[in-house]
Amino acid sequence: MQLKNVGGPAAPVRKIPRLLRKDVGEYERTCAAIIKVLEKLGGYEPAIDDIHVTVIARITIYLKRIESFVDSAQATEDTYSSVTDSQLKMAKMIQNAITQLALNRSDRIRNQTQAGLESELREKLEWVLKNGEP
Repeated sequence: MQLKNVGGPAAPVRKIPRLLRKDVGEYERTCAAIIKVLEKLGGYEPAIDDIHVTVIARITIYLKRIESFVDSAQATEDTYSSVTDSQLKMAKMIQNAITQLALNRSDRIRNQTQAGLESELREKLEWVLKNGEP
């Protein structure tokens, strides 16, 4: 006879990707580079901004993993469509995090418009994510 689990949290519905040990260095470098950009733009507030910084850094790493999987021999026609759908969703999550960072900035920096801040932030973060250090 098996006992049912009556206490504690329910089992997760899906597996959430985690950073691998080999990704920690890249994650820390990416976070540091994004924070540098935010500090240069002014109005960086760790308590508010760091959640979006970590989202961008993690998803950037996940996107690189997905890209290498799509380019590998393991990818099939069936997995390709679901994997590319995940890529699009993750890219949208990065765009949403950048928008939130711009909104946070525009609330603290009154002399710039939200659109101007978002455009400048998006441009600088895209450069950092492609090239590393700002």
